[in-house]
Order: sequence, then structure tokens, then C-alpha cells
Amino acid sequence: MQLIEARRRQVQDSRDPLLFDLNSKMKEETNLKESKASKERSLINLHSNIKMLKAQKEAHQMEMSTELTQTLTSQEQRRLEELITKIEQMRERLSNFSTSRSELEARKNVLENELNANLKRRREELLIHIESLATTDDDQIHNTKDELEKLIQDMSERADVVLFIIEIETELQNSSTVLSEKSSDLEKLKSEQIERQQKLERQQKNVDKFLSKRKLILQKKEECTKNIRELGALPDEAFKKYENTDPTKLLKQLHKVNEGLKKYSHVNKKAFEQYNNFTKQRDTLTKRKDELDQSKRAINELITVLDQRKDEAIERTFKQVAKYFSEVFEKLVPAGRGQLIMQRRIDRDSEEEDDDDDNDHEGSVVDNYTGVAIKVSFNSKTDEGLRMQQLSGGQKSLVALTLIFAIQQCDPAPFYLFDEIDAALDAQYRTAVASMIHELCDNGQFITTTFRPEMLANADKFYGVTFSNKVSRVSAISKDDALNFITQEQPQ
Repeated sequence: MQLIEARRRQVQDSRDPLLFDLNSKMKEETNLKESKASKERSLINLHSNIKMLKAQKEAHQMEMSTELTQTLTSQEQRRLEELITKIEQMRERLSNFSTSRSELEARKNVLENELNANLKRRREELLIHIESLATTDDDQIHNTKDELEKLIQDMSERADVVLFIIEIETELQNSSTVLSEKSSDLEKLKSEQIERQQKLERQQKNVDKFLSKRKLILQKKEECTKNIRELGALPDEAFKKYENTDPTKLLKQLHKVNEGLKKYSHVNKKAFEQYNNFTKQRDTLTKRKDELDQSKRAINELITVLDQRKDEAIERTFKQVAKYFSEVFEKLVPAGRGQLIMQRRIDRDSEEEDDDDDNDHEGSVVDNYTGVAIKVSFNSKTDEGLRMQQLSGGQKSLVALTLIFAIQQCDPAPFYLFDEIDAALDAQYRTAVASMIHELCDNGQFITTTFRPEMLANADKFYGVTFSNKVSRVSAISKDDALNFITQEQPQ
């Protein structure tokens, strides 16, 4: 009996690892089958997604190939927009369900793997251990049963999770069916849109045909209008009189009229129309001539006004300069008299004075002026005076300075630059010119170069210019130094 018992134990010991290996192989087989089934389901889903994407691609390509024209009514367009928004929402829900499903499937696989790898394995081990420990104490058996009950409870909880996953899968399937229904509705709407597009194209062809017919009719109308124009100008009653007349009667009357017109073929049919056209052109040209004549008169009036203003400005300026010339000359030459004289054509050609009187009244006053002459007298206020050609060099310089001072009083300048203006003057005239410059210096600045002492009497600033070693130097000097410099430079 002991040998048999030992043999039985030996066989049982060798049987336990074999059972364990068998159970592990069965578990691996079930795991592989489940993973295969999950992968087959995912493959089927992928195929369905690929078909759906291909259908969407074809639909988008068809939609891109069609012209962007609006053929749906506003109600259908709103319905289409509502369906598109619903489809987008269902797609979003489907994507959310797909993600949650994938997460739950992953969790389910983890739980199944844990169930198959750990719990079932543990249960088998416990069963084997219970069989091997048939002779053990009741306490150990009770503990083992408790553990087995806990394992069964865990398996029931995992089964609830699996049921929840199955419910989610059914909901996903329902959503997929709803999405497929919406997609079929969308396809129907697209097919209806294509049909309406085709109808629109047919109507467009009909419109093109009608437009071509209309074009032909308009061409015929233009030919008829041209023929009417060739007949000449017609009264307005001719068009209203025959509006409601039968065309056949009109054609017969037209034939009779054409036969009658053949007798007058040598008469110009467009004479009356040409007369009207030429009359309109003559009226237009006459109106244009009147406008041009009026513009010419306005321009001549403007020229006359401007010439008058110019003549007034010249005469006014000459009178002012002549007045200041006389005043300045009397200051420079107290015993003499000077005046500016405006030269005229009448003075040059006195023999033709009578003939030129009318022209003087018609033309501009300034047009009769030929220049300005100067008459001066240095020793009398009553004699006729001398012309510029009769004066000496110093007298000419004095007259020129008088004219400059007269212009300065009429139109002052900011400064004047004189270069030895007193070189040819006598002492009394140099003194008079110096006092005149001092009198006018309040309204302008005078810069003079001189070798005479009279100019230094009323000067404010003095500058000496020296030349040495081929270089000119300018330096500010005093009045005494200037007088000494001038006395040294005067000839002995």
C-alpha cells in the first residue's frame, strides 16, 4: 500500500505541472482568439471607414467638377444646412463614441487579460491546491473558499464592465445607422441638386436659342429701319397710322407705293433731309460765331482795362520820380534846376501831328512815349536847361546820382553800394552828395568807397583797404586814421 501510495503521489506530482501547462496553453489560445477577434473587428471598421471615405471623396470630386451655381430653393437650402449641421454633430458624436469605445475596448482587453492571466489562473491554482489539500484542516478550506468567493465577485464586477462596453457598442451601432441614414439623405439631396443643375443647363441652352433668334429679329429690324431711312424723313403719323393694320395689307400697299415711286426715280429722295441737316449745322455755326464774338469783346475789354491800368501805373511812377528828381537836384545844386521829360512821337514828327491825333486817342497813351529825357541847369532857375549830351563828366555823375536818389525815395532799397561816385565832382557837390546820403541813411544802408574827405564827415563806420605783398587787407579804422589815409593818397 505504501508503494502504491508513493506511486500515486509521484504520478500526482507529475500531473500537476502538466495540468498547469495545459491551462496556460488554453489561456494563451483564448487570448489569441480574443485578440484575433478584436483585430478582425477593427479591420472591418477600417474597411468600412475606407469605403465611407472613398464615397465622400467621390462625392467631393463630383461636387468640385460641377459649377458653383445655386439651384436649390431657400427652403431646400435651409434643410440642407440643417442636415449638414446634424451630420457634423453626429460625426462628432461618432468620433467621441469611437474614442470612448477604443478606450473601453482597451480597458476591456486589459481586464480580460488580467482575468485570464491572473484570476482564472489563480482559481485553477486554488482548485488544484484544494484537491491536493483534501486532507488539510477545515480552517484552511474555509479561507480558500473565501478567497474563491472574492475572486468570483471580482469576475462578476468585470462582467458588469463588459456589459457596459457592449451597451456602448450597441449605441455606437445605432449612431452609425443614423449617420448612414443622414448620409443617404445627403446623397439624395446631392442627386437632386445634380438633376436641377442639368435642368438649368437645358434651360440655359433654350435661352441661348431664344437669344440667337432675338438677334436675328433685331438684325431684320435694323434692315427695315435702314430701308425706312433711305426713304427720307417721315412724319410721326406714318408710324401710328399703321400700327394695327394687317401685315399682308401693308405689304400690298408697299408694293403699290414702290411701283408708283419708280416714276420718280430721277428725283433726289434725300433732298429734304439734307436741307434739314444743313439748316441745323448753319444754326449751330451761327450760335458758335455769336459766342466767339462775345468772347472776343470780353477779351478786348479786359485788354483795354489792363492797358489803362498799365498806363496809369507808368504815368504815376514817372510823375513821382520826376517830382523827387527836381527836389533832390535843387538840394544838390541850390542855384540850379532839373527836370525829367517824357519824350513822345509827336515831338519827333511834328509835321504829322494832325494825322496822329486820331491814333493817339484810339491807341494807348504809353504807346506814344519813346523815352525819358533830362534837362538841368546848374546856374539858373529860369533858362531852358541843358541836355545830357551837353554836360561834362562831373555834371553827368551828379545828374545820375540825382536820378538814383529820386528812385530811392520812390522805391527804397535796403542798401546801396557806391564806388568812388565823388571822383569827378567838385568840392561843393561832394559835400552836397555826402549830406544827401546822410539824410537818406535812415531808410537804407549806404556803402561807398572814396578818396575824398567830404564823404567821411557824416560816416558811421570806416574801413581801410591796403595792398601789400600782392595781398589785399581790410581793417576797421577810426575817422582820424581814415582822414590821414586820404590826405596821404591825395596828389601833392
